[in-house]
Amino acid sequence: MPHKYSSALATAAVAGIALTACGGGTSGGSAGTPLLIAVVAPTTAAPYLAQTLHRGADLAMRELNAAGGVTVNGTRHMVQIRTYDDALDPQRTRAAVQNAIHDGAFGIVTDGYGAMAAAADSDAAGVPQIVIQNGSASLIDPQGRPSLFRVGIANDAAASILSAYVAKSSKAPAVLHDDTDNGRDGDKQLQQALPTAGVHPVASREVAHDAPAVDAQVRAVLDAHADSLIVWGTDTFTGRVIAAAHAAAPELPIFTGPSGESPAVRALAGADATDGVAFVASRMTSEVDSASFGQFEHRLAAAEGGPIDAGVKDREGREIRQPADVEVFSYDAVDLLAAAAQKLGSLQPSAKLLPLMTQTRTHSANGDARGFNPDNHEGVADDDFYIARFHDMVFAPVKDEALSATLPTSDQLLADFH
Repeated sequence: MPHKYSSALATAAVAGIALTACGGGTSGGSAGTPLLIAVVAPTTAAPYLAQTLHRGADLAMRELNAAGGVTVNGTRHMVQIRTYDDALDPQRTRAAVQNAIHDGAFGIVTDGYGAMAAAADSDAAGVPQIVIQNGSASLIDPQGRPSLFRVGIANDAAASILSAYVAKSSKAPAVLHDDTDNGRDGDKQLQQALPTAGVHPVASREVAHDAPAVDAQVRAVLDAHADSLIVWGTDTFTGRVIAAAHAAAPELPIFTGPSGESPAVRALAGADATDGVAFVASRMTSEVDSASFGQFEHRLAAAEGGPIDAGVKDREGREIRQPADVEVFSYDAVDLLAAAAQKLGSLQPSAKLLPLMTQTRTHSANGDARGFNPDNHEGVADDDFYIARFHDMVFAPVKDEALSATLPTSDQLLADFH
């Protein structure tokens, strides 16, 4: 059966992976010792995001183990995953990372919203943290925070492509962002990219990511005579802002950062409010391989009990499927850590591991080569980002942006997935 967006499923997913992971994390290198990989995710605070990280990481673990595990110095080791809830809170994130290190984690796959607070701990332990969701440009710093890497969309590149697209139709955009480091950095990048694109924001407001109401802030940017709105923050924050903006000004064009793709946004805002909303995403298929992504989605569906039900319906009542494009990132992150263990020749993280991460390459689930740029620790190329737009609860690449116009539209009707 398909997966639905729900907090209940998030709890079930965590429980399932925790059962798979129990007993892991010992420090030796004998045949019975697993390669332990931690997933630090906002299980309670952002269930859909947590599910995304879990699904991709879980499939990578299953496939590695089905192939016999990871061979390190001639000995095979099973991969195990243990999950930790960061609650989108930097203090909780640091505690989760400390616990993962104590439990013997070789590496960490994380949303990254509190990674900066935990970086000193992972730096000292030589444990790589691979960030999937937090695009903050200042977060990934090979010199200052050598343990942080990213397989995801960086804010500086995302803000650049989005600003160029906003400038095609808007002369007075406003920005609403949340108080996460990702939201604040998104605003910072937009303040630089929008003028470069030829437009100047008329207002910028910060709102708590868990604020129950954002109507006053939306009204403030409308009073500044904004002719469009850019939203940057978590998926739940983005959904609340879109709903409030549509209620106050139904014709106002809305643009968002990468979190706009999340089904949580559509579930919170509804079909009418999300119609026409444009967001930044990373291309699903490789330019040299159009088949691997679809094959990945089918393997993921087989492993997880069905395709990903976005939990929303179009106006005809048809259930919508969420493409597994973000799951590719967490899948690849686990594969990279497994490959690094083989290259290191040890299950023990050490000072040698962090520089070794930039020398490790794998084959991505979408057909690309995946590895980290040694200069910036980024694992996704800037030229893979495109603009998509919602209509009737599904999204498609826009036709008036260079890369987007070349990309295929994914069939997102749940019933069509076979």
